Amino acid sequence: MDRKPEEQHKPYQLEGGIGVFEFVQIILKRKKLIIGVFLIAVIVAIAVSYMIKPVYRVSAVVGPGKIYELEPVSDTLIWREKDIDTPENIERLISQNPFHHAILTQLGWDYEDPKNKFEIKTNVQKGAKSISLSIDSSDPEMSKEYLSALIDQLNGFYLPKVERSATLLNYEKKRIIDEKRCIADQIGLINHKLQVLEQQNAKLQKHIEVNIKGVDDEQILDNRKAVQHDLTSVDKLILTLMMENNDIQSQELKQEIETLKSKLANLDFQAIDVEIKLANLGVKTESLDVQSSESEAQQNDLKSQQTEVSGIKIVQEPIVDPQRVSPKRTLMVAVAGVLGLFVGIVAAIAAEFWQSHKTAA
Repeated sequence: MDRKPEEQHKPYQLEGGIGVFEFVQIILKRKKLIIGVFLIAVIVAIAVSYMIKPVYRVSAVVGPGKIYELEPVSDTLIWREKDIDTPENIERLISQNPFHHAILTQLGWDYEDPKNKFEIKTNVQKGAKSISLSIDSSDPEMSKEYLSALIDQLNGFYLPKVERSATLLNYEKKRIIDEKRCIADQIGLINHKLQVLEQQNAKLQKHIEVNIKGVDDEQILDNRKAVQHDLTSVDKLILTLMMENNDIQSQELKQEIETLKSKLANLDFQAIDVEIKLANLGVKTESLDVQSSESEAQQNDLKSQQTEVSGIKIVQEPIVDPQRVSPKRTLMVAVAGVLGLFVGIVAAIAAEFWQSHKTAA
């Protein structure tokens, strides 16, 4: 069915009875109102963005410290490196923050002051044993102090475990040093026994006939005959057996020395391993000489030159991000501009309807 000529030339109607042509005419007619509302919204947004105190983010990254524990493996005990706690447990502890009162006491801040309450955001980084900490605050320096104090309290919470591990390693080190000293004393005693055996063999050699081929010295032969005249065959046999026994003992003692030296080398390796573990814990101790006196060794063994033991590994110290978190002025102005434009158009349409209604009345 064909449309009427009036319907064919009738403009497209928007919902509410306004056509596109009329809508454009209203926009053009009320453009000053629309622009005015738009500018007011933008100016207010800019003013508010500068009136709001900027908020900055203070962040730090920590990780679990290391401890060493003895674990049975087969028929022996070995030192196994472990994390002091899981990152998830550390994150949970930070979120609960049982150290808040202690931190405020440490910093000398008022516990009742609302500005001294901080919301700590935590995040465990996937694929890494580290925990990110952050505080958004309008006073970044104050937040930085608080976050540093929190890390100190967290470190103090886990520190006894690390110190206990370091103490056990120091005891292990002392045991190794004492054992090395004992083995060194044994080697000294064995060397003394070897010297005694060599002296005995030298004395026995003077009373035993030794057939050496190729010796033409008549004086030496005459002396040997004089010694032989005083010795019976039984005496010669006894002296010979004594020399053989001394040789066997010398071989056994030399083998024992080699075994003890092998133990010393193994103890040296263990001592180096313990030193490395102590260094990983942050304990720097003086190197000890096995030959030093016992009193000096005990005094030096229990004394540390420098101790930097920590229960928490600080991956990143607390820092202030120079880029503010809020307010985001660009976003505020953009949103205010869009809202101002929308409100301006609505106001223009409302004004046009009000004027049309007034004229019709």
